[in-house]
Amino acid sequence: MANELGFPNREVIEKIWAEYGLNERSIKEAVDMLKDWIQSQPHLPKEEGSLHDARLERWLIRCKNSMERTKQSIDLYYTLKSLSPEMMCDWNLQSKWFKTISKLAYFTAMPRMTPEYERVVCFGLLSKDTTDLVIEDWYRISLMTVEVRMCEDYSLRDIFVIDLANYTLAHVAKFSFPSMKKVEVCNIKAFSTRLKAFHVINAPPFAGVFVELLKSVLSSKLAARVHVHGTDLTELHKQVPKESLPTEMGGCGGSIIANWNLWLKKLEKYQDYFLQHENVKSDEKKRIGGNAVSSDFFGFEGSFRKLNVD
Repeated sequence: MANELGFPNREVIEKIWAEYGLNERSIKEAVDMLKDWIQSQPHLPKEEGSLHDARLERWLIRCKNSMERTKQSIDLYYTLKSLSPEMMCDWNLQSKWFKTISKLAYFTAMPRMTPEYERVVCFGLLSKDTTDLVIEDWYRISLMTVEVRMCEDYSLRDIFVIDLANYTLAHVAKFSFPSMKKVEVCNIKAFSTRLKAFHVINAPPFAGVFVELLKSVLSSKLAARVHVHGTDLTELHKQVPKESLPTEMGGCGGSIIANWNLWLKKLEKYQDYFLQHENVKSDEKKRIGGNAVSSDFFGFEGSFRKLNVD
């Protein structure tokens, strides 16, 4: 399964380590330091096991070997599980919401990384029917795939490609600033996703509302990395290798549905993990310096409070 999803081998992992001056010994030392720090924080849950170590390692990589940034990201992750359960909890594959959204939308990291060790993540709608579509559930299933990648995958950066081929006027009202802001904070900040570029393809004339909403929830730095394409994907192919794109996007990485089915099978493997992890979250009553509240992270100004990680 890991090979089918394109998770890298040891050689590639060591090359990614080298980007930040890391090796097996320094990684272990850093992970041990992070575990000691977590133990010193009364409000954070105390996890154990190989998957916990793997996630700490990837947090460190995603934060470019900055211990301070890694601590902030870890703290935010557990805090958002308490403050934003509609995004970060109820990751049950047997739930009605999961069975519905997995047939209506996809969020798949492609198996072939770029030569620069970047992971292309493609997402879009599988149907134009909006009857049962809940956008927040689409966000939630996307975060489930990110969690799996935190346990198994490696990459230096992500390239997002959203296909609006099935986007209609009826979808416009489905997207809102508050929910988009929440998934942005969860993905970009709590999981420390490093976003190189965000490509919007097959954009219809009325997609401007969606694009402006997307840019409004991103930082100015990331908003500048949003590129909009119509049905002509020539410019996309100049920036993203075809080997890292699905067939429907002019690539040779297999069909969208085939890749999404692989991801659904991988999520099934994590069913027990998701259920066991449901209540692994911060205890805000024990936080030194006062409770964190939602407005600290999801304010309309687009900023979020810097957590104290001393």
